[in-house]
Order: sequence, then structure tokens, then C-alpha cells
Amino acid sequence: MDDVARGDVEDLETCAREGRRPRDNGPYRVQIGDALFKFQPLVAPEASYTGRSLLELAELKPAEQHVLFAVLVDGLLEEIRLEETVDLREGVERFLAFHSDRIFRLLIDRREYHWGGPFISGATVLKLARESLAGHGVWQQAEGVEHRVAATQLVDLSQPGVEIFITRPL
Repeated sequence: MDDVARGDVEDLETCAREGRRPRDNGPYRVQIGDALFKFQPLVAPEASYTGRSLLELAELKPAEQHVLFAVLVDGLLEEIRLEETVDLREGVERFLAFHSDRIFRLLIDRREYHWGGPFISGATVLKLARESLAGHGVWQQAEGVEHRVAATQLVDLSQPGVEIFITRPL
């Protein structure tokens, strides 16, 4: 019986939550999500993958038409290029993948974030900022003026310039 059939899969999210390093040998359970933060668990037999091989593991083909980000412990996103190698044992248990050919830069509470889709919702901004949807709101700054962004409202990131968001308690 193989490791997966026995349920002997090292869950990387559990390792991160418990503050421990994953074992040296797989298989490993990783999470790959989309722009709506809907994650699917995948079993990765090896510890080391390229961006391309992670996208293929998630059946996101062709890989060249996707961008992949590692979700870091502090909530920031770091792009993983197609030929860049990631060691799953080094603290990355979740990834976000976008069917896109560009990366958009934005600021949330003066912290720089990168995003793979041309639109972002107020709820997603709060999620990236690690603020509660129930207790916080989002405002967008543009040309010295702030306006409220509703949780379900989509902001177009494809316009020229860097979008600036501020989160505040309601």
C-alpha cells in the first residue's frame, strides 16, 4: 500500500500552523487557490517543484498562460516563475494561481502586494490585509480623494498607476 492510500501525507498547512518543519520526504499536501481564495488540496509526491510543475500538478494548462504566487506566512504574495524551483518544506503551504499574462501591483495600508488578475474586490483586499470582513472597510485613494470600496465591488487594476487601498475599522 502506498503512502497516499494509507493517509501518510504530510499536510504543509498543519506544519505551518504548528510551527514545525515538514518531514524530509513526501508526499505533501499543498493548497492551490484562485482569485476568490478557493483552495483545492493537492498531493505532491516530491519536496521540490518548479512553478510549471506545480501548475501542471493542479491541472492548470498550459502553464504559460498562468501566473503563480506563493502565499507567504505574513500574507504577502511572491511570484513563482515557471522555471523557478520551490522547496515545499521551506514554509510555503499555499499558492494562488491566475489564468493571466500580467501581474498587477497595488498598495494596501502602505504594504506592496502583487495580484494576478485585472480585478480585485473589497473583500479580497481585506483578506490580503488580514482584516475581518465584518469589522473593517476598504477605501481606495485616487488623486488625493478617498472613496469606499464595498466588499463585493470590483476595482479595475488594469488602469495606469498603482492602486492604493486603506483598511479601517468600521
